[in-house]
Amino acid sequence: MDSVPRGSRAPALVGLTRRGFVGWTLGSLAPLAAVGRETHQATGVKVGELTPTAARIWARRTRANARRSDGIPARREKPLAAPTGVDPIDFEGSCPGADGALRLIVKTSAGKKAWASDWVDVSASTDFAHQFEVSGLRPATGYSFLLETKGRRTDGQLTGSFRTAPPEDAVVPVDVAMLSCQKYSQRDDARGFFVYDAIKQFQPHHLLSVGDNVYYDSDDPIVNSTAVARHHWNRMYSLDRVAECLRVVPGYWVKDDHDCYSDDCYPGMVTPKMAPFTFQEGLQVFPTQVPLGPSPYRRYRWGRGLEIFLLEGRDYRTANNAPDSPSKSIWGPEQKRWLKEALTASKADWKLIVSPTPWVGPDRKNKRDNHANEVYRTEGREMRAWIKDNSRGDTFVLCGDRHWQYHSVEPETGVNEFGCGAASDSHAAGTPGEDLRYHKFHRVKGGFLAIQVRPEGGRSKLVIEHCDVNGRQVYQKVFERSGALAQNGGKRV
Repeated sequence: MDSVPRGSRAPALVGLTRRGFVGWTLGSLAPLAAVGRETHQATGVKVGELTPTAARIWARRTRANARRSDGIPARREKPLAAPTGVDPIDFEGSCPGADGALRLIVKTSAGKKAWASDWVDVSASTDFAHQFEVSGLRPATGYSFLLETKGRRTDGQLTGSFRTAPPEDAVVPVDVAMLSCQKYSQRDDARGFFVYDAIKQFQPHHLLSVGDNVYYDSDDPIVNSTAVARHHWNRMYSLDRVAECLRVVPGYWVKDDHDCYSDDCYPGMVTPKMAPFTFQEGLQVFPTQVPLGPSPYRRYRWGRGLEIFLLEGRDYRTANNAPDSPSKSIWGPEQKRWLKEALTASKADWKLIVSPTPWVGPDRKNKRDNHANEVYRTEGREMRAWIKDNSRGDTFVLCGDRHWQYHSVEPETGVNEFGCGAASDSHAAGTPGEDLRYHKFHRVKGGFLAIQVRPEGGRSKLVIEHCDVNGRQVYQKVFERSGALAQNGGKRV
C-alpha cells in the first residue's frame, strides 16, 4: 500500500507556506485567558461555507467570558428532561447570552484590512448570535480575523484564522478532516474531546462535522424546549478543546437525527419524552447554530482535485416505518435529482459524497434508518448501482452515524464507503461485527478521517486514512488516477 507522509501538508498558495501560515496564525492568536478584557464570547466561533472569495462566520455574545463551571451537573447515565421551572442557565456548562453588538474585522497575513462589518446588534430573538457573510476575498489566501463585542463598553477580542478555497482550475494539494457522533456525556475530559486536538495538529484546510454534533434525546438534560436545545449547542462548543480548534480550523456542518430531534427521526415523528419540543422546532434550531447558507444540501470545490457533496438526510425523508417502494426516500426527489446531476457535471478528479448515514454498511439487522437497512433497500440499491454505472472509480461515500470505524466495499457494485466512527473511544459501540464480504477495515474505537489529495505530475492521488482520537493513523487506503492537469491542462498554482 502506498504511503503519504503525515507531515506532507499542503503548501499555501499565496505568501506563506501552509505550515508557515498555521504557525503564523497560532503565534498571533492570544490565548483566551490572556486577553485583557473579557471577550464575552464563551461559545467560541465557527467559520464555514468557504468559497474562493467568501466565508460565513458565526459568533455570539455571552454574559460571561467563560462557560459556567458549577451549576446542575449533567447525568452521564439515565438522562432526564429539564424539570419545569428550571432555566438552562442553571446547568453546568451553560453560556447565557447578553444583549449588545458584534463586529468582525478580517485581515491579510500582512495585517491589511480585507473586510470589516459595522456593529451588529444582537438580542434574545437570535439567541444573541449573528452570522457574518464575508465577501470580496482572494482565492487560496490566508486571513486572520478579530471579533469584538460590546455592551455598555467594548469587550475583549476573540481572534482566529482561515484560508479561502482555491480556484476550481487550481491543481493543489488538499487536506480535510471528518468527524461525527460527539456526545457530551462521552467527552474525554472536562476540556472536551482529544480528537479536536488531533485535528488541529493535522492542520487541514477545513473539517467536516457530519451529524450528531449534539444529542438532544440522550444527553442530560433531554431537550424539551428550544432553550434547552440551544443549551446543548452552547455547552458543546464552549468546551476548550473544541473552541480552540475551531478558531483556526474552519468547517462545513451537516446534521443527523440526534442534533435534529431524536434517534432515527423523520418529519412528523413524535418523541413523548421530549414534549413539547417538536421535530419542526429542531429543524429551525440547527441553521442558527452553525454557519449555513440557504440550502442544507450543497456541494463545493477545492481546486481541480476535489469536489464534496454534502447531503441532508432528515428534512425530506419518508417515514422510516412506511413500506419500502420506489418512491420511498431518505433525500426526497429534488435532492436525489440534484445529486445525480451534480455528480455528472463535476470535473473534479475526486468526488466525495458526505452522507450523515451509511449507504453500504453493513449495519445491524434491527436498524431501520439508512440505505444499509432493509427499510430503504430500494433507494439504496438504486443509488449504489447509479454510482457503479456513472463513475470512473473516482466517487466515494463518507459517512458518520455509525460508532465504529470502517472501510467497506459492496460486493455487488464495488462502491467504497468509509465510516469515520465516533468522536471518542467511550462512545464507540454497536457494530454488528466484522464482515469479510464487505470490510477492508473494521475497528470499534473513536477517531476521525483524514483525507488528502495530492497531484503528482499528470496523476492525482486520493489518500483516505482512519486516525484514532489522538491522530495516529490506524488504516490507510490510496487511490490514484490521471489528474486534471494531464486531462485538461489545469492551472498549477
